[in-house]
Amino acid sequence: MKLAELSLAQVAIYAFPLIFAVVCARKLGPANYGVVAFYTALTPFLCMFIEFGFDTIGVREVHARSRRVEPEQVMWSVTLAKLLVCLLTCIVAVPVLLATRSSAEASMAYAMLVYLIAFALDTSWYLRSLELMRSVMFLAAASRLAGIILLVCVVTGHEDMAAAMWTYTFVAWANAILGWLLMRKSRVLGRPRIELPHLHSLFKSGASIVVGGLSAASITTGGIVVLGALADPVLTGAASMALRIRTAGQAPLLPLIQLGFVRLSTLVGSDRMAAVAFGRRLFYALMAISLAIALLIIVNADFIAALAYGLPAAPEPAGVLVRVLAIGIPVGVAGNLFGLQCLTLFEQERAYVFVLLVAAAIFFGLLLFSNASNSANYGWALLAAESWAVLAAGLQLRRVLRAT
Repeated sequence: MKLAELSLAQVAIYAFPLIFAVVCARKLGPANYGVVAFYTALTPFLCMFIEFGFDTIGVREVHARSRRVEPEQVMWSVTLAKLLVCLLTCIVAVPVLLATRSSAEASMAYAMLVYLIAFALDTSWYLRSLELMRSVMFLAAASRLAGIILLVCVVTGHEDMAAAMWTYTFVAWANAILGWLLMRKSRVLGRPRIELPHLHSLFKSGASIVVGGLSAASITTGGIVVLGALADPVLTGAASMALRIRTAGQAPLLPLIQLGFVRLSTLVGSDRMAAVAFGRRLFYALMAISLAIALLIIVNADFIAALAYGLPAAPEPAGVLVRVLAIGIPVGVAGNLFGLQCLTLFEQERAYVFVLLVAAAIFFGLLLFSNASNSANYGWALLAAESWAVLAAGLQLRRVLRAT
């Protein structure tokens, strides 16, 4: 039942970006959609700074023996830490955007700033860690449905780029506000208490994870930002669309990934051998499902791309990129399980950082020293980087398990 509830939540979460991309691509046109794609790619990239690995660490801390009596204190500490990082991120990022981008895009930059604040206040990770999946389902469905309705109402022509970005921001705030209301109703808020030692430990652990997280984001959404600077807007929009289609393809796996991580966290804290056995079963299930999804997208890549753009035939780069990025779905899923989840649970944050730093170097090396305007190069660079991450993280995890 929890898996089914979390599945419905993920359908809502990943339906919105896909519908957002389709509506914007059709109403704004390929060029203007490319500009919106730049901001919607940059926003989650900056969110990686704000998240700082706190959500992953928070799930682990909630299930730690020392925190099981008062798990709400983990939530308060994580939220405060994210707000502090958000303040610094906004101070640096927004002025740079206002100085370097067109003045016509100022409203979009401000919308991004407001989005970042809402992201810092999001506590969906805490509801998942307590396995309150029904609340997570309602939260995701209500905020995304409201966002889709607003999007269809306000984005009606080629000039509605700012309206599209503010709709993107509205969803983040609806998600944050409803999350706090649900926690209050469920009586899992507790009284806030600032614990400076705990805050310090969160930053210390998060400092390692955020470097790895930023490296991971740089080889997906960061690559879109690079394309926005080096390639034409049509290719940038096509890459963004292909990435969203791949993300939507991974959406059915997210409930299993997230619930699996919560259960792994619980088992690692009590019985490591049981955690290893559960991890193997989780890996086999993820690979079987991801391979089926990847094949389905590859076979229908041109049709999916054309459907997304609402044209008889999608722009030439779109079908190629959808196909190449779909090949990497099983690779990306395995890399997430071996790296972010398992290495973090076994307190191997430094190894996780090293693996992803090398992956980012491989990605940008291949992208920048090849022809970035070639439609397939972004996809092949991403696949090469993720393949390295799976291999390196898997070998490190194997070494750690043999040692224990």
